Amino acid sequence: MSEARSPYRKSVRSEGVLFERAGEYWDANRDKARDPAFWMAHPLCREAINRRVTGSPREWPLDWLRRVHVAEPFERGVTWGCGTGAFERSAIRCDLVKTVDAFDVSRKSLEDAASAADAEKLSGCLHYRVGNFDDPLVPRYRYDAAFFHAALHHVFELERLFRRLALGLKPRGAVYLDEYVGPSRHEWRPRDLDLAQAVLDMAPREAKVQEKLSFPVEPGDPTEAIRSSEIPAFVREYFDVVAWKPYGGQIADLVFPCLHPAWTSTPEGGRFVAALLRLEDRELERDPATTHHVVAFGRLKRVDRPLRFFARQALRAWKSFEKG
Repeated sequence: MSEARSPYRKSVRSEGVLFERAGEYWDANRDKARDPAFWMAHPLCREAINRRVTGSPREWPLDWLRRVHVAEPFERGVTWGCGTGAFERSAIRCDLVKTVDAFDVSRKSLEDAASAADAEKLSGCLHYRVGNFDDPLVPRYRYDAAFFHAALHHVFELERLFRRLALGLKPRGAVYLDEYVGPSRHEWRPRDLDLAQAVLDMAPREAKVQEKLSFPVEPGDPTEAIRSSEIPAFVREYFDVVAWKPYGGQIADLVFPCLHPAWTSTPEGGRFVAALLRLEDRELERDPATTHHVVAFGRLKRVDRPLRFFARQALRAWKSFEKG
């Protein structure tokens, strides 16, 4: 992966501006994850996600990860984009990891996270700091695992993050991600909405907040889906992937913001949501790459292999520089 293969990188100049604007946005919108219009908040969607990842509608991805892939809890983990800390608290509660260094651009989110950790008596396990995942400071060989929960798709400097992560993890250190990996914000085209729009058209008029879909790019957050479609390639370049679990959202994530949350909780709305999820299942069976979200787990490649990746990145960057 390189600058030459990502034209959008050249159009974004100031990391400091991105960091500042993203921090301001998430200070003001730190409760966004609890939005009732968010598709993952619906019980049927949650069951579908669990089933697609773990095989059971009742087992959550972190419990599956602990049961299947992590025989003993990790000693020390790291997260970037921790927000108000729900993921980190869950990881501690399910005995996945003993301590976590958690970073975010939003100071107010970190204050909320620290308060929640105190309330659950977990503050000794969770260490919150302001940190920019585009320029992370990672001591060498410090961490046993890195976790990304709905945060990696906000990273602009993927090259830098993965290079430093490869040095900050212990040999064969782990990575876990639960992420949006759909089209990047500059890649959306009208035809990408066609299937979801056809589904929305089947909902009754009284169920809708709006009749027409729009591109799912938050204008207030300049980092939203900034290079999301490139994430799978970076993960596979640096890590031996042990599990790759596409769990959809390519329809639900687009349609739900157009529906009244109260309607989706009615019997009629429930039937509509169930039909939508069956269509997603068929799309995922036809082509798993249509997914907009994935849960994945992997282990850092052997030390000589990341070094080769660093060399390739440097060579590509130099060639890009020579071309102007």
